[in-house]
Amino acid sequence: MAQSYVGPIFDGPPDWARVPIARLESFHWEGEAPYRPASFAQLCAVRGKGVFVRMWSFEDPVRAVACERDDPVYKDSCLECFLNPFPALQNAYLNFEMNPKGVFLTEFGPGREGRVRLSQMTDLAPVVTPFSLSTPQGDAWGVLLLIPVELIEAVYGRPFPIVSCTMAGNFYKCGDETKHPHFGAYFPVGSAALGFHNPQRFGTIAFTEEATYI
Repeated sequence: MAQSYVGPIFDGPPDWARVPIARLESFHWEGEAPYRPASFAQLCAVRGKGVFVRMWSFEDPVRAVACERDDPVYKDSCLECFLNPFPALQNAYLNFEMNPKGVFLTEFGPGREGRVRLSQMTDLAPVVTPFSLSTPQGDAWGVLLLIPVELIEAVYGRPFPIVSCTMAGNFYKCGDETKHPHFGAYFPVGSAALGFHNPQRFGTIAFTEEATYI
């Protein structure tokens, strides 16, 4: 299983052809008929902008009921990125959960309970852009997430320079109330009670000036 993910730093718009692809192949809490849609994630940083996350899934059928920010998008077809930019300093992490419409839920805290909505902490917000892909392997839905530097700094109360660094986090694919409920991850999760909100099982996510592009 994956132990780390390393993404590049760009001076301009992300060149996604040069960003490693994470395959979300660790599925959990499966029933008698497991459903494992092929799902993927990429992550990089852009100086002067922030963290970019690109995720997509070959899921069929797709559910997209949530319409407003912080609606329970995890009940829909959902792609998620949890990220702690300062794991050496504190345990609190950000969760970004997104459905095929680009509707998102965002929170902050050290664990599953007692999380705070980012909308209650700052007027700043992530930018989520939905997209679709048509490939010989089928059709996929996806989202492009921008986490602005200013948002990270406002939530954590400290500078976040775009330089080589080590963070903690995970990428997820879920759909609690889809036709085929499923719970996939990049780094293995473990506890069913904690679900995805298990920072002890986060993996290493890093930026580097010298990423190995694949």
